[in-house]
Amino acid sequence: MHATTSKTPNKSKASFKRLAANQSVWFCADACLKLRPGGTECKACRDACPVQAVRVDAGVVELAPACTGCGQCAAVCPSGALLAEGFDTLLQPLPESEAVPLLRIECSRVPHKLAGKARQLPCLGGISFSALIGLAARNSSAVALVDRGWCATCPSGGGSEPINALVDSVRATLTDIGLPDECSPFVYSLPTPQEQSLPMDVTADNTPLPRRAFFGALLKRTAEAAIAARSPDVARLAVKTTRGALLASPLIHHTRKRMASNLAAIAALTGKPLSAKFFPDISVSEHCLLHGVCAAVCPSGALAIARSGTSAGLHFDPESCLACGLCIRHCPTGALSMSPFGNATALHSRDGKQLNSFIQKDCQMCGKSYVNHGDGDTCPACLGNRNMAQSLFGMSLAESEPTAANLEL
Repeated sequence: MHATTSKTPNKSKASFKRLAANQSVWFCADACLKLRPGGTECKACRDACPVQAVRVDAGVVELAPACTGCGQCAAVCPSGALLAEGFDTLLQPLPESEAVPLLRIECSRVPHKLAGKARQLPCLGGISFSALIGLAARNSSAVALVDRGWCATCPSGGGSEPINALVDSVRATLTDIGLPDECSPFVYSLPTPQEQSLPMDVTADNTPLPRRAFFGALLKRTAEAAIAARSPDVARLAVKTTRGALLASPLIHHTRKRMASNLAAIAALTGKPLSAKFFPDISVSEHCLLHGVCAAVCPSGALAIARSGTSAGLHFDPESCLACGLCIRHCPTGALSMSPFGNATALHSRDGKQLNSFIQKDCQMCGKSYVNHGDGDTCPACLGNRNMAQSLFGMSLAESEPTAANLEL
């Protein structure tokens, strides 16, 4: 079984489908950076899979039966195109009756009698950076990821503990925002004999993995993306250019915005202004002619053409940016440059920034507004058509006119 995508992505909502029958990984082709028109060479999911069950190729993403359902592919997907069952409960707030000063997260192979009230997931390696940031933003409890020492021999562990580097990165980010160390997630080592672990195909209480909650979360995520597609903020993401029209993925936009909102919420808790260094930055040179190609290929809508009165220019939303580089690759004049991290000394603005501005005129031939770069009164499209017509008809006339040589004959 495999998932493919057409040249025209779904423009109304995110559509998740199973990557393979009887497997727990779901996929939204519209949000995949590899499959979108003009896409990148992203293969993060394939590289993260500990059993090499993911295949990413031109126009196709496949999942082999070897998949363990660990969710590590979904955890590293930068656009949110992958979902793994069993992780939907991670960000659910604790009921007041169950509030605890320390929220423990355990692997599903840990027996219930050992895990107790811990939240259990198919694999700790399936926890994403954004999920841990979300936990820090939504819960008053500290978070402990319990390491029983079983990762090294577990197929999903890939021979190493997949969580330590992630937790270190999250803690560094939270420290920069001003969150005290005691409030940041940490790895708690609790060595336990391997023989006490459960098989990988059952949960801690020896019942099949519950799926009702997952499907509820899946429908909610699809609905959120559909609502985002109709909102004024995302309506501007459809940018018409001389190369046609593309639409940014509402799912990618929503995924990035959710991450930004969590960072802003943590900054509000600490009372420390949010730095621009947590978001990518783009600059544009004087070579920009506002073709709009960059905005058209941007998968998240971070770049858009903003129009106001008689002026138009590029607007950049760092919160939505994936730093995928598509805009730079496709810019016809090479006017864009990007840094994956913004200026550490600058404060982040949730309103984004205007990169440039040009004066618009109405084309004397078609009547449409266009950015004027000279003294003419014709838009580039009409000018091109007129020049082509003159060239074609000029050649025809030249061929039909008698020459001196023909007259002599």
